[in-house]
Amino acid sequence: MNQHIDHDTFDLDDLETLGLSKFDPTQHLTSKAAVAAYMSEIVATGNAELFQSAMNDVVRAYGMGKVAARADITREGAYKALREGSKPRFETILKMLDALGMQLAIVPKTTPDGAVEA
Repeated sequence: MNQHIDHDTFDLDDLETLGLSKFDPTQHLTSKAAVAAYMSEIVATGNAELFQSAMNDVVRAYGMGKVAARADITREGAYKALREGSKPRFETILKMLDALGMQLAIVPKTTPDGAVEA
């Protein structure tokens, strides 16, 4: 990668110019502990769209068809539920989490210093 990069016109999305590939989290979601840590951080953001995207990552890492079958939904239904912009039923999300061997847990919020909010 000894090519000259024009910093005035460089596009940060042009990963090929940098000799990089797009990050794929599915390669790192290889254990239940990794999935739990990843999803816990995502849930803590409070961002529903990010949660849906992360669920997509996790389900793809474990195999969409395999998870769908265990959740007793169609593969197409799983893809549809996790597609950007869709509004999946809560029941569907719970079924997919169960199929992954995961569950939601409700815990008190903490402040940035780690204290539990009142």
